[in-house]
Amino acid sequence: MRTHFSRIILLLIISLFALSLAACGKGTNTESTAGTPAPATGASASAAPTAKADGPITIQDASGTLVLPKKPERVVAMEFSFTDILVSLGVKPVGVADDGDASLMMDSVKALLPTYTSVGSRYEPNIELISSLKPDLIIVDINKHKNAIAQLKGIAPVLVLDDFMANYDQMLKNVTLIGKAVGKEDEAKKRLAEHQTKVDTIKKKLNASGMKVLPAVVNPKGFFAHSDHAYSGSFLAMLGYTDPVKNDASYPQITLEQLVEANPQALFLLPTDKVTIVQEWEKNPLWAKIDAVKNNKVYTVERRDWSLSRGLLGSEKMLDDLVKNMGQ
Repeated sequence: MRTHFSRIILLLIISLFALSLAACGKGTNTESTAGTPAPATGASASAAPTAKADGPITIQDASGTLVLPKKPERVVAMEFSFTDILVSLGVKPVGVADDGDASLMMDSVKALLPTYTSVGSRYEPNIELISSLKPDLIIVDINKHKNAIAQLKGIAPVLVLDDFMANYDQMLKNVTLIGKAVGKEDEAKKRLAEHQTKVDTIKKKLNASGMKVLPAVVNPKGFFAHSDHAYSGSFLAMLGYTDPVKNDASYPQITLEQLVEANPQALFLLPTDKVTIVQEWEKNPLWAKIDAVKNNKVYTVERRDWSLSRGLLGSEKMLDDLVKNMGQ
């Protein structure tokens, strides 16, 4: 009886010991599984490259070397041209210097940027308003904004570009620089390729053949030719047209007599007001001596498209206007 009882006690002890070992084994496996990283798949696999892409960005701009700690999310554009380029790359700036007049912005740009904060004049930035937007990048022109750059750098990193006095080729370079600054290098390359394809197609259709064509901003007091050193003039030269004024300045103001001497075969007028100096010149017999006038090749186009929005969308609108008025 005693022996039987002892066997039962021994069996119970062995069973409890076995259960204890099993429980410990299961716990050890669970901890091992949780502590060992799972193989990288899907979103987890892309985490490392994304982190690298969001790292410091180094750019050589018009004033030197700019280092951005990370991809900017809140950008302020101090020129219409920068706004044009940004929206072309899918970036919506939080602030734009639009001279307090949204009508100066191209329709196609406004369609891609339905809301933004106006930071006032392109010539005299509203520093306090810009600061209130908490930007992490401000894009400025080296000529127009040179006196404000130091103050703006106190708010956020500043990308300094050559824009106001730049030609078409420089605009294309600015697309690349802005694309890099905002983490859109691939988009910039793709967009530039699309733009070049359109340019090549339209260039064949226009067959410029050296025709003398002059774009000019006209206001009530003056006639300001855009030579081939300026953005629109250099764009026309790239298409195969000839600059009739041949002036070293980008935007020389010329007289009616000088215009007659230059004798453009086509004129593209970019008025700032409904009534300009052209209405006065039209009363002068000299006006009728210009080939463009004789052959009814004087066209009025939007200044915001041909002069203010010096970017990809602006250039492509110029192509459309050229085809509309001078296409073969």
